[in-house]
Amino acid sequence: MLSDSLSKSIKKMKQLDIVENAALDAEKKAKNDSDYSTIVVDFSSSMSKLQKATQLMDYSITSETVTNLEEGITQLRNVISSGVVDADSLNSARQHINKKVNANLTKEWKSYHQKKTAGSISKLNTLGNLASDLESVSKIRTNIANGSEWNGLSLSDDGVNSRLTLLKKSIDDVDQLEESLNLSDEIRSFIVSVTNRKAKVSDVTDNIIRWIKEEHLENKFVINFKN
Repeated sequence: MLSDSLSKSIKKMKQLDIVENAALDAEKKAKNDSDYSTIVVDFSSSMSKLQKATQLMDYSITSETVTNLEEGITQLRNVISSGVVDADSLNSARQHINKKVNANLTKEWKSYHQKKTAGSISKLNTLGNLASDLESVSKIRTNIANGSEWNGLSLSDDGVNSRLTLLKKSIDDVDQLEESLNLSDEIRSFIVSVTNRKAKVSDVTDNIIRWIKEEHLENKFVINFKN
């Protein structure tokens, strides 16, 4: 009797182990599925940002990053090649995407942004104070700054447009501001001197005075004593 009872207990324990192992396997599978889904969504987001950046702006990535993207797609497919998420392949794909794909996209966009916006920032520093709406100039500066981070390009600061869209619009707005001021080389040189606090009374020619009046900028300039 004792032997039978012991055998039944051992059998129940084995059955319990099977149930527990199945539960652990199911939990592990669910986590792998969730992790894979997260990686795919993030990767797809990067691809969408890249496509939009290429369409909106003269942006392109290096051949190295193209190769890394293609390898990322291949590795993501390999993760589910057997019909279920393979943990080892998942880990390999995650490391590749984080260390090579995302790292390269972040680095290359940062470099591109600095070169692309350098001219716009310089124009703002020179012409910003001449704009009729200084609040708009401030927003342009903010939009340009917010567009410097690759990971944040899909975010919306105005509730409508992405940071990438606002970046492109702000760069265009700076060019429109410059065009609206009707600057000749003489006037542009004068404004640079004023911005750098190096303008002299002798720099204020008849052409400069005429331009200031035509553009209704009389209240934008003052005369001070030299320190």
